[in-house]
Amino acid sequence: MKRTIRPILLILLGLGVLNTTGSADPSKGEKILNKVLHKAGGCSIPTPRVAMAHSLVEWKRIYEAGQLESEIQKLCPKMGTVAKIENRKYAQDVFEYMEHYSSDSGAIPA
Repeated sequence: MKRTIRPILLILLGLGVLNTTGSADPSKGEKILNKVLHKAGGCSIPTPRVAMAHSLVEWKRIYEAGQLESEIQKLCPKMGTVAKIENRKYAQDVFEYMEHYSSDSGAIPA
């Protein structure tokens, strides 16, 4: 009995590791946006409201076109540049946040 449980546990553990590594994180994207929009830029729009400005498909098109930074600046025109989002490492996390809270996602920010 012990011999059959061990391989199953190893497989489940392996699948769990594969599932979590290399993926972007919406909560990390929220932290980046909060830092960039509110602390540095003085944007008056709440972060979830920025994400709800577009649908999932629209955010995906914006992200794939490399226009994420400029679109956020359109939504918050008083802020300065958001160079941190330009970095692909940060852009993926920000996109995941935008995708998670897009206008048609059904997710409600806490």
